[in-house]
Amino acid sequence: MRKVTAVAIVALVLGLTACKGGAEALEELGLTGDDGATGATGGGVPADCVDQTGGSATITTADFAFEPDCVIVSASANLTLVNEDTSAHRFILEGGAIDQVMEAGQTVKVKSLSDIPPGTYSFGCGFHPPMRGTMVVE
Repeated sequence: MRKVTAVAIVALVLGLTACKGGAEALEELGLTGDDGATGATGGGVPADCVDQTGGSATITTADFAFEPDCVIVSASANLTLVNEDTSAHRFILEGGAIDQVMEAGQTVKVKSLSDIPPGTYSFGCGFHPPMRGTMVVE
C-alpha cells in the first residue's frame, strides 16, 4: 500500500509540474528575456551554431537533448520541431513567442518566425528544464 501511495504522490507532483502556465514555465527556465518584451538577449553568434538560414529550420529532441542546441535561422523561416523521444516535450522560446507541446514521436510545424525580431534567444523544454539551446534569428 505504501508503494502505491508513493507512486501516486510522485505522479501528482510530476503532473502538476508539467501543467505550469506559460509565464510560470518561462520564469522557471529563466526565459523571460532581458527587456520582458521580445526576449532578445543580443550578443554574438556562438561558434558551434548550425546554420539553417533559408526557408525552413528544424530542431529535433532526442535522448532529452535538442539537436542542434544552437541554430541560426532566417526571420522568414518556417520552424519544424521533431520529437524523437518517448516522452512529451514543451519547446519554449525566450520571451514566450513560441510555446509548443510535442507529444512523443510527434512532428510539429510551428510557424513562420517572421514576427520574431532579429536577435539571440534562449530556448528550453518546459517539462525538462535541463534541456536548453540557443536560436539566432537573422
